[in-house]
Amino acid sequence: MPILPAEPDLFPEDLWQAVDVTEGGTRQWWCLHTLPRQEKTTARYLRSQNIAYYLPQVVKVGHTPQGRKTRSVAPLFQSYLFLLGDETARMSALRSNRLVKVLDIADPTRLTSDLRQIHQMLSSGLTVLPEPVMPVGAHVRITSGPLQGIEGTVVRRGKRDQFVAVVRFLGRGAMVELEDWQVERLDLEGERR
Repeated sequence: MPILPAEPDLFPEDLWQAVDVTEGGTRQWWCLHTLPRQEKTTARYLRSQNIAYYLPQVVKVGHTPQGRKTRSVAPLFQSYLFLLGDETARMSALRSNRLVKVLDIADPTRLTSDLRQIHQMLSSGLTVLPEPVMPVGAHVRITSGPLQGIEGTVVRRGKRDQFVAVVRFLGRGAMVELEDWQVERLDLEGERR
């Protein structure tokens, strides 16, 4: 299978010079939550529609079962990319049939600043790694599988995206390895964030 070239992480190339997000302006940031593994395809679609976006990406190094080193470019924020546009651009993105939902941005100025910092970090040439979704100490509820509905606390991180959660049972803990996608983070009162 031929290797596809890396997708541009932003469009247009001068996105950071052209960002003019202001209160009441016509363009705003939208966070696109994509279907699994559809971030780059969505970015290609947005580019074909001449819609501005930012898809931060990192280089991931792995190994085949035979021990060969592999290298790929993957989204920094799995299943998310950011669209900069008006309501028409948002509707066009929804027509791609690759989105779960479009999230509104409460503080566009803060998001612009945060995304600029991420872009600067990625452009530095230093190794940038994704931060885990559920940090140590987070109170979580299992959302899928045979343990669905059980609540616990993240006590340590394993390799890659796995972690161990503590589940209280008869005053004792039970530990189980889960993936980030199998849990949702809860606030202190047990409500979903």
